[in-house]
Amino acid sequence: MPHARPFAFAILLLLLGGCPGEAAAPAPDPATTDAPEDDAPDTEDNEPPPEAPTRGESTSRTVYIPAYSQLATNRGRQTRFAVTLSVRNVDPTATITLAHVDYYDTSGHRVRRYLRQPRTLRPLETAEYSVETLDEAGGSGANFLVYWEGPSDAHPLLTETVMIGHIGNGYASFTSRGVELERPPILDEPEDEPAAP
Repeated sequence: MPHARPFAFAILLLLLGGCPGEAAAPAPDPATTDAPEDDAPDTEDNEPPPEAPTRGESTSRTVYIPAYSQLATNRGRQTRFAVTLSVRNVDPTATITLAHVDYYDTSGHRVRRYLRQPRTLRPLETAEYSVETLDEAGGSGANFLVYWEGPSDAHPLLTETVMIGHIGNGYASFTSRGVELERPPILDEPEDEPAAP
């Protein structure tokens, strides 16, 4: 078979990479190859822009916060609660001043003044004041008044009382949120009630 050898040679060339005189296809250049877009997250800062600083004139404001130092439970028994007042300056740029933090009983009589002098709260700072579990001065209708001063365009304070007490074989806790008064009460002069540190 005189033609078998050239035919076998042609097949061998095809298996080895092509025919004589045919250039091999160049490998793709990684630098010029179209690559899919990177799905990695944007590295730019996606946080919202900072709040503009407060510029309003200083104004006086007052917040009323309910508190419950004791409540009637089963069969008229009184359960006592420890109370924590949390006063939060939620404004990220304004510094405010607490003028007075006063504690009142169920009858509306002031029984304690917590500040001996004004206290400054920096942006996002929190102040806390407490009433001990065995302190019965407040009663079920106790409350706080927080007098404060700050720029007129500052965010209102966030004020809460947190009550916790022993009931039966366990504990109970609950919170109460303060409200800013539209018509602040007249700030009276200090009396002889005990002042808390």
